[in-house]
Amino acid sequence: MNKDLKNDFYKIPPELLSLLNDNLKHSDKSMSGYKRLKSLCDEKGVGYQQAKKIKHEMKNGMNPEVYKLIGGDELLEWISGKLDERRRSVYQTKKSKMNAGMENQFKKEHTKDKSKNPTKVRVAKVQKNSDEIINNRGVYENISRINEIIKKVI
Repeated sequence: MNKDLKNDFYKIPPELLSLLNDNLKHSDKSMSGYKRLKSLCDEKGVGYQQAKKIKHEMKNGMNPEVYKLIGGDELLEWISGKLDERRRSVYQTKKSKMNAGMENQFKKEHTKDKSKNPTKVRVAKVQKNSDEIINNRGVYENISRINEIIKKVI
């Protein structure tokens, strides 16, 4: 989950809220989806995590009666638009910071590499004389370095 989005709350527009309230008035407490509809109407909005959950359920085989009860295509379109708009906003902000010269904004701070060689590209050691070429000393030096790293990990 995106840390910039997890505390977001999306206020339901008045037209959609009136549709949901109308559905609430004409529904029964025993109906499937009633609690979710009541929650949407009472809170007059939806949090990021709940919006993601609702969108996923609506797109992936929600009972048609429940789908229609909680707002149907209107709610799905509104949630999709809000999530896409907000995600795009966060992406553009991070991309702009990177273009301005800041380090990779898409990584968490503790995973950023502050070393002089952030890509950790190691240049192959070139064997310079015939003795090194015949004995493959460059290869053995790399193998010993790999073994040292393995011992540190274990």
